[in-house]
Amino acid sequence: MVLTCAQRIKRMRLEKQPLELSRAEKTDTWKVVDVEDLFMAILSRVSAKSLLSFKTLSKHWYGSLGTKYFYELQLEQSRKNPTFIVCPAMEAAMKLYLMDAKSFNRSLLNTIDPSQRSHEDFMYMISSFNGLICCVNLFCDEDVESKFCDLQIWICNPCTRETLLLPQGRPSFDFVPSVGVAYGSDISDYRIFRIFCVGKKIPEERRGVMGYCFRDGRIIPEYRYALAYECEVYSSSNGSWQNIGSVPCVPMRSGLSPFRTAHIFVGGKIYWLVSLDEPGEILSVDLEGRFQVLNLPEYEDVINEEDKITEATYLIIFQGSLGLLVLHPGKMDIWVLKDNWVLEFRIDTPIRDEELVCSVTVLKNKIICVTETHWRIYDVETKIWRKRRGPRTGFWNPAVFPFTESILPCNGGVGL
Repeated sequence: MVLTCAQRIKRMRLEKQPLELSRAEKTDTWKVVDVEDLFMAILSRVSAKSLLSFKTLSKHWYGSLGTKYFYELQLEQSRKNPTFIVCPAMEAAMKLYLMDAKSFNRSLLNTIDPSQRSHEDFMYMISSFNGLICCVNLFCDEDVESKFCDLQIWICNPCTRETLLLPQGRPSFDFVPSVGVAYGSDISDYRIFRIFCVGKKIPEERRGVMGYCFRDGRIIPEYRYALAYECEVYSSSNGSWQNIGSVPCVPMRSGLSPFRTAHIFVGGKIYWLVSLDEPGEILSVDLEGRFQVLNLPEYEDVINEEDKITEATYLIIFQGSLGLLVLHPGKMDIWVLKDNWVLEFRIDTPIRDEELVCSVTVLKNKIICVTETHWRIYDVETKIWRKRRGPRTGFWNPAVFPFTESILPCNGGVGL
């Protein structure tokens, strides 16, 4: 059988032999190659910082580097060498650093401080996806009859310094909203889930009398109120919020996080911790807005409370699945949800009892625990711990996530 030119090229690549083509075959090969595609393929390997400079060279370059095709191509290359994005402390201006995934050396990336931000509170990074980050800051309005607090929600590109302030959702009364970020295979499609309080209601079971008041000549019981919570979703495709109804429970407030925003997104679902009290619960929601409540893993035949689920429990993405990291004195457990919870690893840890772990993240086989003063890094393959000193001022509400550089617009490139 006579091989075509394309088949010969494929065979040579597989066999790793020198490629010898006739003059006619070379001509046919170059006809297949699109010069513009080759141009974009080369530039997709260039750093995001350099790409920003290249876009100013000509209208052709500006147009070529601003297409959805190029954004996807560049992200594909960037994902091959992921790094970490780090915000060591909540400050007046959010300083973001890149941290190399191998050497763990850090370099200043950019400072984000949008003019539209409510300057009463600082911005806090809660998620990283497709080269973008989601940040929040507190916003309170005490002029209304019933005080309500809300979050300004931002989508930022740390490489380009572009920021997008999302429209305000419905008011949340006496409850700072919980936020989670979801995204699909289409880089222009991301969704922000926002759980908020719509107000107070008296449940049908009348939860008990809190006291009595005298009104219109009658003694009237005052009942304990229950708070009603709902969820709305912001979609990048239409730029607006849509209410999807009530939620079965609300995420817990971690003492180490300034808001109820600690979550992960894996397998098409957002997960929040709800309660650490036995049996413990996790709230999940998928891209279609369907909620589910899961129980935490059980420690069987364990007597000591410090050997069960502890306050130092964190949701993680481990080997592409929902994971749970539980710190105990002198050891660390890694649970993974398969059909059921499975205890994958029990690891001896040098983290001292007096060290407060402020943040945890995972990238491939590296587990990073951020304490008040140090980075504690564990390699699952080599089973070796590394210790790196943090900033001289220490960490204050630190945030660290896996990150891929991109020049993707904050709206995801909708309309391109």
